[in-house]
Amino acid sequence: MGKITRLVVLSSELPSEMHLLIYELHADVTIKETCYGLLIHGEEAIVRALVNTIRKIDPGAFIKERGFVPGDPRRCRADRGGGARPGFYSIQKEYAILPAIASAIAELPYEEAPAAVKKPAKISVERLREIVEAE
Repeated sequence: MGKITRLVVLSSELPSEMHLLIYELHADVTIKETCYGLLIHGEEAIVRALVNTIRKIDPGAFIKERGFVPGDPRRCRADRGGGARPGFYSIQKEYAILPAIASAIAELPYEEAPAAVKKPAKISVERLREIVEAE
């Protein structure tokens, strides 16, 4: 397994509090605190375990993969001359509504996660051409 990076947008905890909690776990990861949460970079198994811990503490946390390590010059504002990083404004809007989403998720009526949605079969190229040409 290699190293991975996760972007964690928190709905309830302050990033600094979550940051301290992860440090207290003595995990061998790189953590970058942001205004909306954390970036966590390290060995895949360790990062996944930390993500599971964060989800238990803050069930409304939004966690996704990030393709760049913390401090990567392609994303670092200092290396790009300042300004907001690409995608910041989207995260800013999502961050504002995250507590409402977390509250709604907490009130869902099921005891276990719903079954995965079955994807429909793919159509052939020939069938797609027929559909397009029929229009």
